[in-house]
Amino acid sequence: MNGRWPATQFKQRPAFYAGVVFFIAALLMLIWAGVKVSDWVHSQQSAPVRQVRLYGDFQHINASALQQTLQQQYVGNFFSVNVDQVQQFLLQQPWVYQVAVRKQWPDALVVVVTEQQPVAIWNQQQLLNTQGEIFHAPLQQLKTELPMLTGPEGSQQDALTMFRHMQGLLALHKFNAVTLGLTERFSWQLSLSNGIALKLGRENTLKRLQRFIELYPVISKHKAEAVAEVDLRYDTGIAVRYSAEQKRKA
Repeated sequence: MNGRWPATQFKQRPAFYAGVVFFIAALLMLIWAGVKVSDWVHSQQSAPVRQVRLYGDFQHINASALQQTLQQQYVGNFFSVNVDQVQQFLLQQPWVYQVAVRKQWPDALVVVVTEQQPVAIWNQQQLLNTQGEIFHAPLQQLKTELPMLTGPEGSQQDALTMFRHMQGLLALHKFNAVTLGLTERFSWQLSLSNGIALKLGRENTLKRLQRFIELYPVISKHKAEAVAEVDLRYDTGIAVRYSAEQKRKA
């Protein structure tokens, strides 16, 4: 041996050093990128929610006032805004039925509100929605007149279902129901927009209502006074009270 390094070793060393340099450069780039990402995340953690975007079909809710309230209470740090807290806050507001809340990058809070749809007043103080569920909202804010339903606690869905059946039957004959009451003994009482009160009892309620519809042309022409009340709880007839406080069996 003459003590010389093989030529192949001299050829491999530049490639080796280049690989080391590339590795170090890549490592430094990763460290630099990590520092930049850390700085960016840190800066974004203090980024505020600058706007609240409120969506919904509002009939009773004051959208401007609600949006202003959300701006005042929840605009701030983007990451610290608790979506669940916003949702719970909104569900406690009058007229709110359902809520969806999400953050939208980089600085917005998006809120979608589904408003309650009132269909009846329940026991003079509460409201029923289309599902027959009780909710609380100021009655003076109602946009339209609603039927008034009354009954024992827990009977609101039965009352609403019965009212819909009755109103559907009456509407076919140009009548309109305005109040429906269920007594503690589960007897139905109905009032019409023309001022007539109907006592329908506990059983065969719709059949009795149909009987009134069929007999109304007769009893309305039987006397000059207006019909005030019709008791349909009899099996073979009806009792009529006219506005002059006279009773007559038909």
